[in-house]
Amino acid sequence: MENNATAFDSTDRLIALCLTLLCLATRLYRVGRRTIVSWDETHFGKFGAFYINGTFYHDVHPPLAKMLVGLSEFVSGHNGSFMYSSGATYPDYVNYTFQRSFLAVLGALIVPFAYRTCRFLGFGRAAATMGALFVLFDNALCVISRFILLDPPLLCFTAMSLLAYAGFAAQAHRPFSAVWWRWLVFTGISLGLTVSAKWVGLFVITLVGLCTMEELLRLYSDRSISANTQLAHWAARCACLIVLPAMVYLASFQLHFALLRSRGTGDFRMPSTFQALQRNSVVARQPHDVALGSQITLRSHLPGFGLIYSNHTNRFPDRRGEWVAAGMPGKQTNNWWQVVSAANMENDTVSPPQSIGDGALVRFFHASTRRFLRTGPGKPYNQRWDRRVFAGGNATDTSAWDLWRIHIIDEASSSLSSRVYSVTTRFQLFNALSGCLLQATPNQLPAWGRQLSELICTDANSTSAETTLWNVEQVHDKRLKRADFRQLVGRSLLRDTIWLNREMARSNNRLIPDPDRYKHTESDPWTWPLLLYPMRMVSWTDTSVKYYEVGNPLLWWASTACCILYPLQMLFWLLRQHRQSSTWLPGEFKQFWDSSKLLWGGWALHYLPFFLMGRVTYIHHYLPALYFALLLLAFELQCFARWYLPRQAMWLFAAAISVAVGYVFVLFSPLTFGWERPAKELAHLVWLSTWNIVKDRNVVV
Repeated sequence: MENNATAFDSTDRLIALCLTLLCLATRLYRVGRRTIVSWDETHFGKFGAFYINGTFYHDVHPPLAKMLVGLSEFVSGHNGSFMYSSGATYPDYVNYTFQRSFLAVLGALIVPFAYRTCRFLGFGRAAATMGALFVLFDNALCVISRFILLDPPLLCFTAMSLLAYAGFAAQAHRPFSAVWWRWLVFTGISLGLTVSAKWVGLFVITLVGLCTMEELLRLYSDRSISANTQLAHWAARCACLIVLPAMVYLASFQLHFALLRSRGTGDFRMPSTFQALQRNSVVARQPHDVALGSQITLRSHLPGFGLIYSNHTNRFPDRRGEWVAAGMPGKQTNNWWQVVSAANMENDTVSPPQSIGDGALVRFFHASTRRFLRTGPGKPYNQRWDRRVFAGGNATDTSAWDLWRIHIIDEASSSLSSRVYSVTTRFQLFNALSGCLLQATPNQLPAWGRQLSELICTDANSTSAETTLWNVEQVHDKRLKRADFRQLVGRSLLRDTIWLNREMARSNNRLIPDPDRYKHTESDPWTWPLLLYPMRMVSWTDTSVKYYEVGNPLLWWASTACCILYPLQMLFWLLRQHRQSSTWLPGEFKQFWDSSKLLWGGWALHYLPFFLMGRVTYIHHYLPALYFALLLLAFELQCFARWYLPRQAMWLFAAAISVAVGYVFVLFSPLTFGWERPAKELAHLVWLSTWNIVKDRNVVV
């Protein structure tokens, strides 16, 4: 097997340049053909506009790829006023062609990255060129790069991470040299960029982590390496492959928060201290003091729970029929409660206002329904030994079960006295009669409770701290003056990043398939490598420009067979080595393993975890795994040619396969570059009965 791990001469540069130009041609050809907001452009184009407007939003993905979308819009001159409504025609002042081209260039970079990676992994020029052409001539990788989506940056950074680690591994013979450090640092940065684009980047981090552990264990078994050198290897990898990616990830959120300083649609998901520092936020324009008689909203410190909510209609479905009190993430009129004293409600609104101190006994009177926040005795509905919390009674019907004792935990502004303030004071609420502790939970109530978050009063002695912590988020009280929260609270990058990531995870977990609302775009992971259910990316009328996310069938099926058979191949060769009947030359099997493990491992780690996910899935989720599979296919074909063909025939062998793959790419190119005529004219491209190029797909997969 030819080993060119460190060689990259003028011939290689010329090949890489030609591949890059050819790839740019395929990604940019008529990229602005469809003048309508297409597929997920409605989401990510809108998010990009939010960066121009500076308005805070919420999404399930990390911010880096979306900030690149925003950068493309900014450079193209977009003023942020167009909100990319689904199916809308792009106005003249939105240069959507440039925006798509900007991201298409990122998508095109995976081809030269593929070539250089193959050379680092010991591919000959012919095999490396063939592998890069596989990536270039896949229709699915091409079409996904031609729209305003997150996939082009994700694929670019994934390919960059593989290139960086392959380059670092190629320098193993000269540890701690300048070039060794450069590739190691480049690997850490690339990993950070990948996970900052999408959480799928965690898979490539896992891949690099596993390979690194194997390498370190190999070094540990070498007794010629001193203990100090061993520690230096560990320290270098920890710093560059753990700390550095984490810093890049954190930096992406720092920029995200810095750009989105104004109140937006996602503010309500963030803690009160964050909202109080946003421009035009209702939380920032309010009193800091809280008094008896004030109307307030109560926020839990459990991400996703939101504010305590009740209404006129939702009741528990038992004979007692109390009204539901639960968690609501958004700001509603039914989130407001009046803080009243234990003795006399009518005197609470007099001046001067009476503050609320640590240990105070208060009631919370719902402003809309005129009921109290209450718990009570008896067997709870959820079969746990926690007490039900509900809204009950009325202005003249009070109970000792309405009384809550405030226990202040801490105050963000240490110079203030020990009493309750809005935003900055964290406290717990104990029921005065039972002593139970008011607790938010992540559990959702059934349909009768509108899927709100369950609120309980727990008798347990030990509870999760954040679930029992509350703060006053908003205050309405004309007796109190407004405060300047910029002087009272400060931003915490780590706190806000952790909070937002937990909200992202919660939103992502709620993206589950709904059989009653099945869409033709959805597909299950087992169908992806077989290319059973390609996806219509846009409307499918006869006159519209149609794009179909279908891969190159030759590449998908061949790479799938290669990935499935690889473990059996390794088992066969290991058994032959054990029986001492192997024909490997010295060091040759190690080189095969070092290259193939990275490619097959990348495919497995980017594909198999989707079987464990409950969220809705689409065929484009397979594309990062496909990148590894295509390079593994090229690697295996090179091994086949080495064993069964003359050395001089490698270029001819690679050319023949590349021509066949290129022909299929051209054959399916109408669906990649846009088809304006009736779809029935492409009936000859229906290679499988499950492909809905002509007919709708009516089966749920």
